[in-house]
Amino acid sequence: MYQTSDQYKERIYADNTRHLLNLYIEGEQVNPDYILDFKVSHVLFSDGKFSLGSVTAKCVEFRIYKDALPNAYHNIYVETGVNDEIVPVGYFILDNIEKHDDYTVTIKAIDHMIKFEFNYDGSQLTYPCMMLTILRDICLKAGVELRFYFFFKC
Repeated sequence: MYQTSDQYKERIYADNTRHLLNLYIEGEQVNPDYILDFKVSHVLFSDGKFSLGSVTAKCVEFRIYKDALPNAYHNIYVETGVNDEIVPVGYFILDNIEKHDDYTVTIKAIDHMIKFEFNYDGSQLTYPCMMLTILRDICLKAGVELRFYFFFKC
């Protein structure tokens, strides 16, 4: 979870607050004037079946002008904020592209949590082992980078 200031928490829900949206495609920031629509949602049980260990994946859907897109695009990064406080929304991978006749494109992208939707086999590990060892093995097999963030409150 990302830590925010008290001012951010007070302003985020105010009716007159203008929210900043930074959208990056392949590491290049998209001009905000080219972003026509933007939505964030969550996907759970995409196949309609409940199973233990299912993962909630965050999705973004946005409509932009075709001119704002690079020749090849797969990686998307989104951040938002209020005032000078920027909050990361996340890294996303391309899921679906819908081209329109008015020189715009609707892109649906999903975060890397979807990569964890597989049957994990930890039989190659030597047990007993630490939970961190299992976590590293899961991330390696899912193709997801494992990062550690430590938050300390004094």
